[in-house]
Amino acid sequence: MLENNQGEESLKKHLTKEMNSIKVPKGLKEEMWTQVKPVRKKRKAVLPYIATLACLMVLVALGLSGFPFNSEPTPSDTQDKNIQTIEAVLKNNLTGPDDELEQILEGEGELEALGQYERKLYKEYFADDTSYQEYISSYGSVLWIVPIRNDYKLEVKNIEYEKSDSKEIIYNFSIELQYQKEGSESAEVETINGQANLNEDHKIEDMLIRVEDFMRSLSN
Repeated sequence: MLENNQGEESLKKHLTKEMNSIKVPKGLKEEMWTQVKPVRKKRKAVLPYIATLACLMVLVALGLSGFPFNSEPTPSDTQDKNIQTIEAVLKNNLTGPDDELEQILEGEGELEALGQYERKLYKEYFADDTSYQEYISSYGSVLWIVPIRNDYKLEVKNIEYEKSDSKEIIYNFSIELQYQKEGSESAEVETINGQANLNEDHKIEDMLIRVEDFMRSLSN
C-alpha cells in the first residue's frame, strides 16, 4: 500500500507540473482537478490520472482552439506582421517585369492601366494616400524603366531584416537580388539595402530602397 501511495503521489506531482506548464484558459485547470479529486482516495487511482494527462495532451495538440483567449500579440507576432508587409512590397516591386506590366507599357491608355496595376500591387500595404504616392513616385513602375529598356529580368532571392533601436517602428533590410539579361545563360546577384518605417497597424509610412547604383550598372 505504501508503494501504491508513493507512486500515486509521484504521478500527482508530475501531472501538476505538466498542467502548470500548459497555457489554458482561466478556470480550466481547476475544473480538471475537480473531476480528478473524487478518485484520489481510491487505492487504484492511477488510471484516472493517466486519462486526465491524455486529455491535456490532446488539448495541447489541438492548440486549445475551442477556448477563448484574451491574450495580447507577442512582440514576435507583431514583428512578423511588419516583415510580411515589407516583404510583400519588395517582392512585388523587384521581381519581374511580369507580362501585365510589359503589355501596359507597350499599349495605349498607359497611365490609367498603370495606375490600376500599381494600386493592386502596393496600395494596401501603405498607411495612407500620401505614403503610397511617395512610394510609387520613386519606385513602383518607375523602377522598371531601366530593366525593361535593357532587357533584364529581376528576382528577389532572399531578404534579411533587422529592427532598429528607435522608438519608431523602423526596419533595415538587405535584399539578395538576382538579375539576368535576356538571352544570357547566367545570372548574377546584387545586394540592395534599404529601410522601412511602419505604423502600429503594420502599414508602411515611408520606405527607402538604395537601388540607384544598381540601376546605373544595368545601363552600362
